[in-house]
Amino acid sequence: MTPELMIKACSFYTGHLVKTHFCTWRDVACTNENVALAEKMNRAVRCYNFRLQKSVFHHWHSYMEDQKEKLKNTLLRIQQIIYCHKLSIILTKWRNTARLKSKKKEDELILKHELQLKKWKNRLTLKRAAAEESNFPEQSSSEGSLVHETLKCDISLLPERAILQIFFYLSLKDVIICGQVNHAWMLMTQLNSLWNAIDFSTVKNVIPDKYILSTLQRWRLNVLHLNFRGCLLRPKTFRSVSHCRNLQELNVSDCPTFTDEAMRHISEGCPGVLYLNLSNTTITNRTMRLLPRHFHNLQNLSLAYCRRFTDKGLQYLNLGNGCHKLIYLDLSGCTQITDSAMEMLSAKCHYLHILDISGCVLLTDQILEDLQIGCKQLRILKMQYCTNISKKAAQRMSSKVQQQEYNSNDPPRWFGYDREGNPLTELDNVTPSKGASELTVEKSTYSSEEQAA
Repeated sequence: MTPELMIKACSFYTGHLVKTHFCTWRDVACTNENVALAEKMNRAVRCYNFRLQKSVFHHWHSYMEDQKEKLKNTLLRIQQIIYCHKLSIILTKWRNTARLKSKKKEDELILKHELQLKKWKNRLTLKRAAAEESNFPEQSSSEGSLVHETLKCDISLLPERAILQIFFYLSLKDVIICGQVNHAWMLMTQLNSLWNAIDFSTVKNVIPDKYILSTLQRWRLNVLHLNFRGCLLRPKTFRSVSHCRNLQELNVSDCPTFTDEAMRHISEGCPGVLYLNLSNTTITNRTMRLLPRHFHNLQNLSLAYCRRFTDKGLQYLNLGNGCHKLIYLDLSGCTQITDSAMEMLSAKCHYLHILDISGCVLLTDQILEDLQIGCKQLRILKMQYCTNISKKAAQRMSSKVQQQEYNSNDPPRWFGYDREGNPLTELDNVTPSKGASELTVEKSTYSSEEQAA
């Protein structure tokens, strides 16, 4: 055996031994790796399934919580509806019972007074018959007894509705005088419904501001209608109107001391005003800015002879919620108004039924076209002394409204200005207050016509 063969044999044996051990190690190593990989895969699958279950459970839990919340809110609403329904039933029964008792009581009082009146008439008939047979002294004594009998008929025992019906025919001055008769009459004049409407214009020359303040302070929750037409009052008195939270109608026409500051207090305190008459006052654009801000339900507005606000002030009526519910608008005698302001106004006041622009000498035919486009429900249109509106345009407009008054004559001298809107230096004997009163009368007539329509 040669050394080369020994070397080859050793090399072959060594290589075979290494190959055998490597293959064994490789098989063992691969087996271990496969087991580890399988364990890792199983662990990953379990982790994925757990996370998937966790995500699904989270969504299901959120859904169930939302359903529970909705169910809870639904139950609360059902309970509230049932509670309100029970209250409504209870209130209806109580109201019917109260009405029956009140009606029964009034019927008993009326029956009692009818019996009393019947007895009194029978006694009076007997007294008269006896007086005719007796002599003069006996007649005088019977008349004295008759006077004594008449004193037993007390008006304070009448039902409240009958008392109110009687006192509604009296003016404010007469009601005050009746309250000074005696204690029973004073109580009758203090019924709440009697002070729903107060007209201070009938006693404007005799009633002091102090009494007006005390009256408004006492009946502030009952007052619905106030009339200060032509009253010369202090600004503090006008500001006290703001305490009447339930006020619906206010008339301050021809009040020279009524200012923008007083209007600010009233607008902040009385947002429910439906009828507002500011004709022939000194209001400016400040007041025009307040109207759409506070009086969202305003339906009747009179600005006749208010010449201190401008076109910009009239355009304020369209700001925000604005005075879009206007049914009646009186702009007669406002010589400063032009077509631009009326164009924007007609674009917003879609419910306007009655419009008075008499004496607005700067308005032209363009305003009639704007009214036809924007104010589809316009029924009554007054445009007396509108010198720049042609007769042809007025004839076209007459087919769109139910009633129209038009002429292009020069304004009367008591208007205080000429056909160009310039103030006159000399006036006739007729004062502007007369014109304002005529416009007020026409306005009330139109309101009744609107109600009839």
